[in-house]
Amino acid sequence: MKEEIKVAIRLASHGIKGYNESAIAQGETNDCFVRTVAAAVEVDYDTAHAYVAEKYNRKPKKGTFGVIPGLRNSEQILGKAIQELGEEMVPGKPYYGRKLVMRYKCYGEIVEREMTLKSFVKKYPQGTYMLIVKNHAFCLRDGVVVGGNIQDAQSLKKRIHSAFIVK
Repeated sequence: MKEEIKVAIRLASHGIKGYNESAIAQGETNDCFVRTVAAAVEVDYDTAHAYVAEKYNRKPKKGTFGVIPGLRNSEQILGKAIQELGEEMVPGKPYYGRKLVMRYKCYGEIVEREMTLKSFVKKYPQGTYMLIVKNHAFCLRDGVVVGGNIQDAQSLKKRIHSAFIVK
């Protein structure tokens, strides 16, 4: 019998410091990366908002662009060390980035697929991670989505483009 994986969620109002009291947070939209930073490095929402605005040139109520290259070029965020997970896309050339893959046998052949949220949680059940998926980001702490959307915890087949561990 296959092991069933479930991912819980802790909404921003309970998982991010100062979220409920922040006037900026109440009027903000498209702020998934701000919430990801706040939850992953455990700072208040306003501090994360100011950091992302400065470092990633994020405009109010607009999404954050260039997240993956920006994270790859950083060794830390607000005092916490980060490191990208996965295998080098081009062996010996780390500047091309990393990819998260799962390998399994299918009809006698080894098949390689992009890692999904379900396989990520199975492989990395403990720790704090910033996960980047298509046009979205969220924090995963010890198998619980923190500060994300309800769909983040329900979409277990969502493919992960990049993952960064926060130490």
